[in-house]
Amino acid sequence: MTQSNVTKARVLALVEAYGGDPARWPERDREAAVALLSGDRELARAADDARSLDMMLDTLPVPQPSPALRVALKDIPERGHPLLELVAGWFGLWRPAAGLAAAAVLGVVLGATNPTLPLPGFEAASTLAAVQAAPEAETDTYSLAAASAVGFANQDTF
Repeated sequence: MTQSNVTKARVLALVEAYGGDPARWPERDREAAVALLSGDRELARAADDARSLDMMLDTLPVPQPSPALRVALKDIPERGHPLLELVAGWFGLWRPAAGLAAAAVLGVVLGATNPTLPLPGFEAASTLAAVQAAPEAETDTYSLAAASAVGFANQDTF
């Protein structure tokens, strides 16, 4: 960024986020921020306060993990091979698909082997009544087609 793009608010944000040392600031903002910092007392005071906080934090000892934490971390299983994880996830997707495919095959088999089931949208009772009400001599092609559609053979109906 150029000097004109870095504002006072941006310099304050850099000081708050990265501390008072400009070497820790992002490179793209560093040059323009240092130029603004040198010309503004408020920004210089904020950077000095951040430097004193940085020095206090640097004097603190680095915390060491407890032995219990180390044991707990060792008990966490390592990740498996990525290819095995991919294959395991792939097989996990096939279970619901296999269930749907089995239900579809069962429906087709039942529909094909059981012709007495009425077709959706057909009213079997009214068609059967119309075929049975017609005298034998008046049986036509339409009546035979209607009777066969609801699952009755010619000899059963006539």
